[in-house]
Amino acid sequence: MAVSVDFPADVDTIYQLLTDPDFLVERSSALGEEHCECEVEEYEDETVINLERRVKRELPSFLAKMFNPVQTLKMTETWRPDGEGWEGDLEITVEGQPVVIRGEFSLKPAKKGCVYSVTHSCKAKIPLVGGKVEKFVLSQTGDGARDELAFVSSRL
Repeated sequence: MAVSVDFPADVDTIYQLLTDPDFLVERSSALGEEHCECEVEEYEDETVINLERRVKRELPSFLAKMFNPVQTLKMTETWRPDGEGWEGDLEITVEGQPVVIRGEFSLKPAKKGCVYSVTHSCKAKIPLVGGKVEKFVLSQTGDGARDELAFVSSRL
């Protein structure tokens, strides 16, 4: 699942927002998440974000029997400089569940600002229904990414 957004701001402005722990917690709260903690560690050649969020989701009936609608998501996002922009990868685990979301993203200059793109994949190690779980998780992840990026746009 791929999501891409053009921002009317430069790479540095968007990078500063997307790596600001206070902004990330504020964004989570604004999007209705129940709890969020964020730590950002800056190294010489990369920036690492560790974000833990508690979210409540409406679940389809086939998942409601297996999953609690309140989930704790743990994300690690690693940003690396790439020319005039940034690229990186992310991993999201669902606490207590055999589900892992992985992604690759980039933040690149554009004619009028910059463009952020992310692609997600999901692996759910659940016999018989793993494919259905992966499809649902990817749809939720895509919707969530669009909402998060719309919040960024609203702050420009």
